[in-house]
Amino acid sequence: MITRILTTRFVSAALVVTAAAIAPTNGLAVEHGGPAPITVADLEAAQAGWCAALVAISKTHREGGDAKALAETVIDAAYNYAQAPVLFKPTLAHGKQTFRTTREGALAYFVGGNPAFPGDSGFALKPWAAARPVNAATYIEGNIGITMGHVVFTDTSGNETKVEKTWVFRRGEDGKLYIVLHKSTIPYSPSAK
Repeated sequence: MITRILTTRFVSAALVVTAAAIAPTNGLAVEHGGPAPITVADLEAAQAGWCAALVAISKTHREGGDAKALAETVIDAAYNYAQAPVLFKPTLAHGKQTFRTTREGALAYFVGGNPAFPGDSGFALKPWAAARPVNAATYIEGNIGITMGHVVFTDTSGNETKVEKTWVFRRGEDGKLYIVLHKSTIPYSPSAK
């Protein structure tokens, strides 16, 4: 149920969801007021939603749709940029543009096309057919949840790419989870010197 809610929120412009698939969330308020604590299920649902959104952006691009508009919707729904800078270190970013603390920087990374970020070709525009998180561990304290592990991306030819991901999610006053930190790296290979 939570997975469908978060997936719908992240990719509402790309996926059709019936009213029966959307159920109220219990994450809004607890007896003492404020947002409910995050659960492991909440974290896993948010990660699954992010993966589904990335695949939807890729598919939209392949089909000639407005991938940039969808990426904007996903960023606004998933990331905390409206409230504060996000600590975002994308997988393939480097040099002076390694860290993307602004929405503009995140959008450039996902879809490219921004002359202020000339090295970005659009990670989300690659031909991704699937993506799945594989957590090594999670840590939760109140309305903050941290995950660390891998995301395995599968392209349309069946090739897999595994990246290391650390995410920190915060539950907002609206009950939704927002990414406040997203660090992604290529796994270290001791044979590659």
